[in-house]
Order: sequence, then structure tokens, then C-alpha cells
Amino acid sequence: MKKKLHGTHLALLLIAFLTFSCVEEEDQPCESNKEVTSSLNSAEKPLDNKDSCGTDDDGGDVDDGNDGGDTGGDVGDNDDGGGSSNDDDEVTDQASFNRPWNNDNTSIIIDAYEQNRIDWNKMAADQKMVAVIHRSSIGSRVDSKYVERKNIALSRGYLWGAYHLGRRGNTIAQADLFLSLIDGEEDTLMILDLEDTGSSNFMSLDEAEVFMEYVYEKTGKIPTVYANHSTTKKLNQKFKNNPLFQQSKLWYARFKSTVTDYPAEIWKNYFMWQFSSEINCSRTGSCLYNVPGTSSDMDINVFNGSLSDLRMKWNND
Repeated sequence: MKKKLHGTHLALLLIAFLTFSCVEEEDQPCESNKEVTSSLNSAEKPLDNKDSCGTDDDGGDVDDGNDGGDTGGDVGDNDDGGGSSNDDDEVTDQASFNRPWNNDNTSIIIDAYEQNRIDWNKMAADQKMVAVIHRSSIGSRVDSKYVERKNIALSRGYLWGAYHLGRRGNTIAQADLFLSLIDGEEDTLMILDLEDTGSSNFMSLDEAEVFMEYVYEKTGKIPTVYANHSTTKKLNQKFKNNPLFQQSKLWYARFKSTVTDYPAEIWKNYFMWQFSSEINCSRTGSCLYNVPGTSSDMDINVFNGSLSDLRMKWNND
């Protein structure tokens, strides 16, 4: 009996040791960023690694009702895709998550792709609508409306942004395509759209890191990151010590009127918040916000500040 009990103890100790070793192997996000940190710090514009390792914020519940779900941005081929910079205050502004689009001193941005309808003359009636972000490319394909709409938007005085929807595989080729469409335009806000990073259809987190680093190495500029709630939490966990992501801006997608569980870690505040799309807007008139000249399938975003404030942040620095 004593020998049996002694053997059981040894077996339990061995299992505990092996389990502890596996956890330690997985819980080393800082180590995974050594190569990218070294590469970035040797680039023309060095980046600072601001934080040490911390714990992941896994707060939040599933959204329900007409305010939409925790599916912000993860809508398959309806691939439009949502906010403050890391240079902003280090405390999350909770008031900015309570229907900020209703405030007088906020700005509205639409983001479109080739299948969205735009009546530019009607849209001009909305004085709060100040910027247009358009899909430039998806995987290896160029959006057919990108160049045409860029010229129209700029001629009408709108700020202009371009987002690349990342697909799985051929990451460098995708980045090269994206940069060829931007063509060095300093006033075009560059965005990497990350949808369901666990899906084989969309760019993975590792590929996103490659994309961001490649764009930075080629341009010295840092794209804004578009992510929904769950993807933002994944980014927080994987890249919370990555200097490139730390200095990027977040375009946060969450289709709700009020957010109480924003996952602040890398980004204390959102840069833009995508709060309305066809996911939580079945018809024009029922949406949280309607931009004239667009249909209910148009994605709507808010910047928690004036146009002059937005102009100062509309860059890839």
C-alpha cells in the first residue's frame, strides 16, 4: 500500500511538472517580439518598447439586441471595416463610449467598398461627415472603385483613407500591392483591416505582424489597425510588448450604442469607432446614424473630436 501511494505521488509530481513547463512555454509573449523589436529599432525611425509583460484583459460579454453582437467586422466578404492614438491620455475616456456621434463636437467618417452606393451631392448635406475611408484592396485584388472615389472625395475636400483587407498567405505580396496603391501619398491614412484572425480565410496575427513590419520598413510609417472587440483582445495578448503595435492607432469595430467593456491595454482609447453597419442596421432610418446619400449597408464611424482635431491625427506617424 505504501509503495502504491508513493508511486502515485511521483506520477502526480511528474504531471504537474510537465503541465507547468507547457504553461511557461506558452506564456512568453515578450520573447516572441525580440526579432521584430530588434528590426524596428534598427530602422530609420526607431520605436520605443513602452511596457513590460502584463496580463490580458479578457473582459466583456456577448452583445445582443438591435445594438449588434461581438461580431464587429467579422462578416465574411462584406469586408468593410473600426479607436484613440497611443499618444493620447493614458486613461480610457469612458464618456467617449456613450453615443459620441450625438455630440456636436465629434466627426463622422464613412468607410466604403465597391458595392456600397454613394450619392456625393446628398452626402454633402451632412456637415459632420468629414472623411472617407475606402477599401483599396482585398488579398491580391484591387477594389474597382478605389481610384475613382479617391479622386471624387479629395476634390470635395474630404479626408481620405485606404484600408487593405488581409487574406491568408502571400503577406508580402499583399503589402506591396497596398503600398503601390498608396503610392507615397502622405495624406492618405493607411489601415490594415484584420477580420477573424483565426479563420483560414483571413490574415493571421503572425501575418499581420509581418505586414505591419514590412510597411514600416518600406515607408517609415505605421498603419492604423482595424479590429473588432475579440480581435482587439487577441492583439492585446500577443502584441502588448510590440513597439510597432504600441505606436499604431486603433480603429475599433463594435456595433453598439454604448460600450462598457472596452479592452484597453495597447490602446487606452480608440482612434475611430465603427459603431454602425448592416450588422445592426436593417434599413435606413433604423440605424444609429444615417449619412445622407448612403444606404443602410454603409459602415459609419465616429472620431471623438472636431475636424481640426481629426486633421492633426490623420497621419501614419
